[in-house]
This record gives sequence, structure tokens and C-alpha cells, in this order.
Amino acid sequence: MREEWEVSGERFKPERLIAFEESWAYAENTCAADGMCQEKCPVKINTGELIKTLRQNTLEGDGTMSPQHTPRFAGFAAALAANFGTVSRLVPPLLDVVSLTHKLIGNLPMSTIAWGSWRVSNNYMPLWNKYMPRGAHPVVAPPAPEVAPDAKAKRVVYVPSCVTRMMGPSRGDEAAGEDAVHAKFMSLLSKAGYEVVLPEGLGSMCCGMIMDSRGYRDVGASQAEQLQQSLLEASDRGRLPIVCDTSPCLQRMKEKLDDPLLKLALFEPVQFISLYLKSELEFAQVRDSIAVHVPCSSKKLKVGEQMVQLAELCAKEVHATPIPCCGMAGDRGMRYPELTGSSLQHLDGIMQKNSCSDGYSTSRTCEMSLSNHSGVHFRSLLYLLDEAATSKTAEKTKIAAKA
Repeated sequence: MREEWEVSGERFKPERLIAFEESWAYAENTCAADGMCQEKCPVKINTGELIKTLRQNTLEGDGTMSPQHTPRFAGFAAALAANFGTVSRLVPPLLDVVSLTHKLIGNLPMSTIAWGSWRVSNNYMPLWNKYMPRGAHPVVAPPAPEVAPDAKAKRVVYVPSCVTRMMGPSRGDEAAGEDAVHAKFMSLLSKAGYEVVLPEGLGSMCCGMIMDSRGYRDVGASQAEQLQQSLLEASDRGRLPIVCDTSPCLQRMKEKLDDPLLKLALFEPVQFISLYLKSELEFAQVRDSIAVHVPCSSKKLKVGEQMVQLAELCAKEVHATPIPCCGMAGDRGMRYPELTGSSLQHLDGIMQKNSCSDGYSTSRTCEMSLSNHSGVHFRSLLYLLDEAATSKTAEKTKIAAKA
């Protein structure tokens, strides 16, 4: 039976087809595209990749958007990627302005203004919440540690993601203080005696996930290729380990970078700390009861158990959240709040039941969503590890001095 017909040059559709197209458009717009469906699928079909390709087809005129829009939208995405360094420098002061406005006018007026903007923009503007981050301080590498003449220097290439370069802790998070994630990780590296190597052009770097997930796949691929060239140079073609502090970005690098030696050198922060730093550090249990949320990407990388084990070095009780996905998907959860509302509807009860004072993860945007639905500050696990860790070398020096 025909689902569409034409009369006098006009096309008509039955109501059921219209309803299906509308529901599909909503499903396509709200898909996280993180590929977690693949983990449950018995034949490992990655639906996220399909959705991103469909979004690309839509932008190219193979869907609801007409072809004449393609140059304008693709040109804007390409220009944004070409000037990403400028954009990433502008975001922290903008976040600070938003945070200051929140401080001056309070929660209710801020929520009302943000809700109005979100409604008028038809889900285009993110919906503000009180756990939105402040701007991050600039990335500054610590001085190289002193190395004994007969010892080999320990070096690591560190790639703070564009998210952590722009987003600092949220207002009111006293445990996090003023430091962004990259400051905490570099503190850990210094305690373990590592020299930090920052790639050239770091301020303009992005793995391309932002563009790729929206359908600008060619632009995202170009950003990933530029990142690969910078990392090849900084790591001496993979001879030095490379760490990215945000799990989703690291997972994309693992999937999209094609140099085999470089792929072997890439580490998620939990992996790197477990393999290289843990033996160099002493940990104290500085928290009583905490929650740990393993992001989707960390589940795919199979580092969930390592994440909990590291947290157990720093807290007396560690409760892994039983949530498969927080629903944030970058900024999608802020534009479609029903996604995080559904995914995290039981989180508040879980936190209260276990008397969790803090929450930890390894994805800054996920942490915003988790905080908003639990009423408890979630932050990077690197904050907890840095607070709990001391250098074994420093401890030995203290003991020797007292003796």
C-alpha cells in the first residue's frame, strides 16, 4: 500500500506516516549516539554510528533539511573548528559571567530566565542548572622534577580535553576549590615524579566528537587527524604514553586515530594511574562514603573495576551507581532534560540510602547531570585521588629526616 501520494502537484501523507516521522525525528535528535546499544546487542551493532550517519545525511539534504542549507551549516561548522582555539578561550570567561550572575540574582530568577530562553529556542539553548561549571583556569605544566644522574626521566604526554580546558568546578563545590581537572592531574603526576609534556597547539585541539555527533562527520574527522599529527610529534610516535583526562574523548581517540603505535600509547586516566602512578604513591582514606559513576565510554573501555578499586584506596565505602547511562550525551541532556530525568530518577534515593557525601566520575558533562539529579557535587575522580595521594619518595625523605 502506498504511504504517500500526489494530487495536483501537492504531496499528501496519511496521519500514521506523519506521526511516525515526527516520532522518528525526536528519536534521532535525542539519541546519545555513544554506542552503548552495542554493549547489549548480541551481534554488536553500533546504533550510535548509524544515528550520526543519518544526521549527516539530513544535513546534506537526504532528510528533512533541504540541500541548499548544506553550505551554510557545513561552512559554520568548519569555521568553528578552524577557530576552535579562539572559541575555547572565550568559553571560560563566559561561564564565569553566568556563574557571577547566578551568585548575584540567586537560583529562582536564574532558573526562570534560563527556562524562558530554552523554551523560546525550541531546545537549542542548554537549560541552566545550579551545578553548571565556572570557567577553568589556563593549563600550566608544572616544572620538570629533579632526576638523579643514574635514573631515567619519567615523561608522559598529557592532553587535557577541550571540556576540562574550558569547564572548571561548579559554584559552591568547596572540596574542588578553584582548580580545574587538569591542575589536579598534573599535581598527581608531579607527586609520582613525572615530567608533563603538553602537545603544541593544545588550545586548538579537539578530538572532533562535538562535530561528529551532530552530523558534521567530515569536520570531526579533520579535527581528529590534526590531533593525531600533534600527538605523533609530542609522543615521539607513541614512544611516550599519552593520557586524556576525559573518558569519552579518550575512547573516541582509540576508535578514530589510525596510527597503530599511537593507539597503543593512549591511556584513559584510570588506566594510567593504575598501571604507572599507583606504585609511586601512598593513599589515605579521606572520605567516609562516596558514589562512583562509571561513564558509558569507561564501560566500553572495561575500566569500571579499576575505577572502583582506585576509589576504594581513598574512601572507606565506595558505592558504584547502577546507572547504565546518565543521559547527558554532551549537551543533549541539557537541551532535552527528560533524558537525564528518566535516566537518573533513582539517583537521589541511592545517594541518600548510602549517605554519600561526594560523587566521582571521569566525564565533566556527566558530572553536571549527576550533580543536578542527586543534590550532591559530582566531580572528576582525579580530585579525590590528588587529595588522598602523597609521594612515596617524599614520605621516605620525611622519615629519613626524622631519623
